[in-house]
Amino acid sequence: MNYHVLDKIFNQPSILRHIEYLIVDKNLQILDISESVQRFADSPTRVVKANDVREGFPELIGYEDILISIIQGQQEAFQLKGVARSLGQLSPPLYIDIYVVGDRDEKNYETTLIIIIEDATERMVMEQSLVQRVNEANLLLSALAVSKDYIDKIITSMADALLVTTKTGKIKRVNPAASNLFGYSESELINNHISTIVPDEKFLPTANHRNGLSTGELFKNVDFVCKNIKGEEIPVAFSCSTINTEIEDFQEFVYVGRDITERKKAEAEMRHALAKEKELNELKSEFVSMVSHEFGNPLNTVIMSAELLEHYGDQSTEEEKIEYLHHIRAAAKQMSQLLKDVLLIGRVEAGKIDFNPAPIDLIKFCTDVVKQIKFGAGGKRRIDFVHNGIFKGPIASDDRPQDLPLMDEKLLQHILTNLLSNALKYSPQDGKVYFNLNCQNGEAIFQIKDEGIGIPSDDLKKLFETFHRAKNVGKIPGTGLGLAIVKQSVDIHGGTITVESKVGMGTTFTVTIPLNNSQPNID
Repeated sequence: MNYHVLDKIFNQPSILRHIEYLIVDKNLQILDISESVQRFADSPTRVVKANDVREGFPELIGYEDILISIIQGQQEAFQLKGVARSLGQLSPPLYIDIYVVGDRDEKNYETTLIIIIEDATERMVMEQSLVQRVNEANLLLSALAVSKDYIDKIITSMADALLVTTKTGKIKRVNPAASNLFGYSESELINNHISTIVPDEKFLPTANHRNGLSTGELFKNVDFVCKNIKGEEIPVAFSCSTINTEIEDFQEFVYVGRDITERKKAEAEMRHALAKEKELNELKSEFVSMVSHEFGNPLNTVIMSAELLEHYGDQSTEEEKIEYLHHIRAAAKQMSQLLKDVLLIGRVEAGKIDFNPAPIDLIKFCTDVVKQIKFGAGGKRRIDFVHNGIFKGPIASDDRPQDLPLMDEKLLQHILTNLLSNALKYSPQDGKVYFNLNCQNGEAIFQIKDEGIGIPSDDLKKLFETFHRAKNVGKIPGTGLGLAIVKQSVDIHGGTITVESKVGMGTTFTVTIPLNNSQPNID
């Protein structure tokens, strides 16, 4: 069950309220129930899975069209308030509120109904008590002709801010809640204009004032941005009504406002969550497209080469046959590397990657990586490798290296191979790549600089996200996994990575890794 639905409805943790729930399908058959929901049912024994929910909650009979419209997404929610339950002649009645919302499963796109039952007995008793008190007060006030004291008490005890203004917006009265909310004393607000705290020009219905309004509600729960005495903005939901005064044809306006800061925060968080969900769905689509594309090309190469060997093998020279086999082998390696990258990033993000630091000769290791990269590029690309500050020995009598740095060779291989390969891939054929290694202050600093296409500034902040590729890569092949693997590998070492880049002028990556970190840095 999606418990965020409860918070969305009640705007506070559901565990603090007397709440139960049912989940039903489009046929109104029960799919799931909470542990004690039967205590709210008219027929508790009928509230079981696979039964029609209306058997236990007959109040829903007649509202089937509304429930269907929620499932179809035409209506957001539905509620029944103050439903009474009789618990016997000697027991007080039980009151419940029924809320119905839709819950769409993003995997199978099926929508179910979440029916939330809240114990409203306390509220109903309070409401009934309040009604009784009001009636008694009215009788008393009618007899004594003194209503002012009663009204003052209600206004003073209100948790919501209350302001009374003239037609022109001049404040005539405020309650303590309004003073507390906006930070002004009562005397600072009285006789000032309502725009002091509500600067929105649309707040005061001046156009309606000119037409001579009848007593009644003008608007209800309309959001406005207010300002307190410090100039800080506060979102407030206002309701406004007109009231007649002792003077004939003279009206005043009563504004009741509720601070909705927390609600706005919840809405912002919900929007952020929806945006992240949308971004995730887009990433999934990009991943499917990327995999289809990245596998498609080498698969086509394999198929075409195999067909040429099958149908024209007898007519092909040995050199041509060898070339076809080379194409097949290269395509298979390309697909194998893509699978390895996907599996590696999955293991890293799941926290299942191994960290095995061991003594390493950084100069020899980096030299070997450079040779591998150049060999893979056909041996025609130039990588200038420069190093300094490296402790090279001594070597013990049993040929074991002493005082060498501790690093994980596999992870370091991922880091340097991806960065150097990218530097070559996004550089012109005659461009150089500069690779500097410097050890100082207990850290190894790897700097890889190219003279390639560079990275747009908008892409820099998402550069290390999985499957993200810069907008200017064009048709240069890639999966968007390499830099994500680099970032994760650097993080596990407890290191840092920075990037400086300008479009058309090249990119510089700087990786800093502690020389002797024996424990993985995994959050």
